[in-house]
Amino acid sequence: MAFRLLRLIFLSCFLPSLGLSGVGAQPSTDLRQDKYFFQKKRTEFDSWLRQNQLDHIFKTDSVAVTAKKVTLFLRPTHDSKLVCDSLQCAWTKLEQGNKKVNGQFFHERLLHKWAFLTEIHPDQAEVVVRCHDPAHFLAKIYSREGKVPVEQRSIRSGVVAEVNTPNSLQGVNTGDNKLILPGKKVKAVCLAARTYLADYYKPKGTPVLWKAKVDTSYTAYDEFVLEVTHLNYEICPDGFFEYHRIYVKGLQKGDDVEISWEFQGKYGSGIIFPPRKNDYKDMDLRYKNNLEEYQKRLFKKLTDYLRQ
Repeated sequence: MAFRLLRLIFLSCFLPSLGLSGVGAQPSTDLRQDKYFFQKKRTEFDSWLRQNQLDHIFKTDSVAVTAKKVTLFLRPTHDSKLVCDSLQCAWTKLEQGNKKVNGQFFHERLLHKWAFLTEIHPDQAEVVVRCHDPAHFLAKIYSREGKVPVEQRSIRSGVVAEVNTPNSLQGVNTGDNKLILPGKKVKAVCLAARTYLADYYKPKGTPVLWKAKVDTSYTAYDEFVLEVTHLNYEICPDGFFEYHRIYVKGLQKGDDVEISWEFQGKYGSGIIFPPRKNDYKDMDLRYKNNLEEYQKRLFKKLTDYLRQ
């Protein structure tokens, strides 16, 4: 009994002073302090491109970091006289195809994936796609006040280049990921969704030591991001620590509300303490089926609740 008491005192008093607070630590104000970490995420982004059969179109080129922004530059995988035409053709097909299949533009998915891998808010992320420098085709993607616009420049030649693109992007949640709620207000729906998800995760945690830590610090009237750490055996059967990130967006359509969501997860190893964020790996690359099954079950519960 005395040993257990001393252990608890040690965990609660001494570990924070050693900087072992785990994934819950707030990100540094100046993003340049984590430049090496952001640059390492190029490798994971390339792996994600391969996972989704996009590596024959895009590859990562470089990462630029300022105090408030982390920019990923993408270039075509192959070079040719028609590289800009090929890239623009692929871009147009991916934008239209992704919107039709998943209800989300391709450029939105690129930005959200980059923000997720680098563990920053979308407003701090940026993705620039260009064929060469100076670029005849360029797409600049960023987030502003919950919107994800794309600034695009293109100078097409007279030749139309056909490019094979995947039918849909596997990295986007498959199945239903949006819901129409008649006679609702977007603010009330988003509040109800955030409350339900926070309550769902709060009783969870690890078998010993940790309770789930739920962060909903980024919240607006029509969207929110919910991050959960200190989890075990939710998605990964191998007992890794888990980090879940859920983005929910509401849209008022007359008297109805359309709500959509995006679920992503990471995993990492540890003995006593959950790993720091930069020790986590994207579940898409190892536990994709488990991830999809989990998010389908979770959002079935959420949509049933919101329909009440």
